[in-house]
Amino acid sequence: MSPRPLFLLAGLLLTAVPTIEAQSVGATPNYGDLRLKESFLPDPQSVTVTSGGSIDVDHGDCSYGFVSNAPDVDLYYTTTGGSGLYIYAEGDGDTMLLVNTPSGSWVCDDDSHGDLDPVVYFASAADGLYNVWVGSFSNESHPATLYVSEINPAGGSSSAGAPDLSLDPRYGTVRLDGGFLPDPHTVAVRAGGSLEVDVGSCGYGNVANAPDVDFYYTPSGGRDLFIYVEGREDTTLLINRPDGTWTCDDDGHTGNNPLVAFPKAEAGLYDIWVGTYGAELSDATLFISERDPR
Repeated sequence: MSPRPLFLLAGLLLTAVPTIEAQSVGATPNYGDLRLKESFLPDPQSVTVTSGGSIDVDHGDCSYGFVSNAPDVDLYYTTTGGSGLYIYAEGDGDTMLLVNTPSGSWVCDDDSHGDLDPVVYFASAADGLYNVWVGSFSNESHPATLYVSEINPAGGSSSAGAPDLSLDPRYGTVRLDGGFLPDPHTVAVRAGGSLEVDVGSCGYGNVANAPDVDFYYTPSGGRDLFIYVEGREDTTLLINRPDGTWTCDDDGHTGNNPLVAFPKAEAGLYDIWVGTYGAELSDATLFISERDPR
């Protein structure tokens, strides 16, 4: 039998090697766009995909797994920068994630979600476009589901400590003078977040990193001030007072709702966080009043 030509053997060897090339962040995503605003509902959001592809991932520390050329999903996230964001996948086979962030950096994961499934977490997630690939560790494709959430899928909180006073408030700024009307003043919020409170004597509740409301108060006549919440779940309050000290409450109002009273309230900025006792998020209303609601 005559030997095969060398160029033919070389061609066969080349076809046996997976393609190694950069993914195209500008390509049309395989499964469409996902546009979410901070505190989105329902949470998590999900997209059914097929994991894997023909391209061998090679981006610095991200040098494993197989993905398609185009992103599977383009996630547009609108945020103040005060929320943590989880992107994870669950599927048949050994799935992995590759994400190009709004800053252009690459992030990946293989098995951190358990059962050979991946999760990536962005603390104080940036505003903008996240290109997301759901890959497979081996060169195989399987049915999978991509999830996007502001809630830790493992349960509990992603981190603990003090939130960031310097961030812009998620639900705006309120400025009130003594004797304001209508009384109470109300703000609709989404209670909870990915940060477990651990500051001063306040060691409970889960809040966003950014304040929910920045409240500037100009008192008159030595009035008392009452800040409280009403919501469906077990809500909490965390407040940084004008003198820089922290105060908090869990169940001081009706049901499982909190209330903080400030006798002869001082002038200045009150940074307010509306939290939840557990890891869930919940719709709630923040009240600011000079009348005791109890």
